[in-house]
Amino acid sequence: VKYAVLSHRWLPDTEEVTKDDFDKIASGSDPTLKDRKRRGWEKLNMFCKEAIKRKLEFVWADTCCIDKSSSAELDESIRSMFRWYRNSALCIVLLAQTRGAQEARDATIPDEWFSRGWTLQELLAPRRVKFYGSNWNELTYKENDKEWFRETPPRLSFVMKATGISAEDLADFKPGPTSVDDRMCWAAKRLTTRGEDVAYSLMGIFDVSIPTAYGEGADRAFVRLVEAIMLARGDTSVLNW
Repeated sequence: VKYAVLSHRWLPDTEEVTKDDFDKIASGSDPTLKDRKRRGWEKLNMFCKEAIKRKLEFVWADTCCIDKSSSAELDESIRSMFRWYRNSALCIVLLAQTRGAQEARDATIPDEWFSRGWTLQELLAPRRVKFYGSNWNELTYKENDKEWFRETPPRLSFVMKATGISAEDLADFKPGPTSVDDRMCWAAKRLTTRGEDVAYSLMGIFDVSIPTAYGEGADRAFVRLVEAIMLARGDTSVLNW
């Protein structure tokens, strides 16, 4: 099955569309006028339009495709997220604070999308990525923006500048418990809403899996991540970081 995934900076909770909203519609409950005006609907609508334009019949967005009231489903989703993005036909990236390619190149402060924890794996995992500006304008003319990183010299330099990631890794990232120093540095300044997600969002990048346990705290979650990396590597060199 070919499908598109969305990578984006979440809106405030009152603006996003959730699985609960779709469940209400499926049960016959029409959204109120206030609900229909939420910006999340427009974002999903444009996401679907871009997927249809590329002849993709299925889409997946984290805001509305995960039942966050179910701890079991949330745990499975978090541990599967890298694979879902990896197996997508296209990852559509919305840079909601960026109007165009020139603005992206000239920005002294990168779009907020580059500062979030979960978007790191959403950039690295997919084999095909397409960047869009705030008005859903394509930032480049290529169908797959990862191709820019394979050119000599590599293009789309604003992505490399904002992330500190090499063109080689941006073009063809290989997950695993290797290059720990570099990969930890990529994530070091990124932010997550919940502290534990700093660790959980790195599972796919290091190709390890740990159970999620919200409430354990960021430090404990990170310790468990490091333990999993050490077990996968078969040594303790990760502690040098």
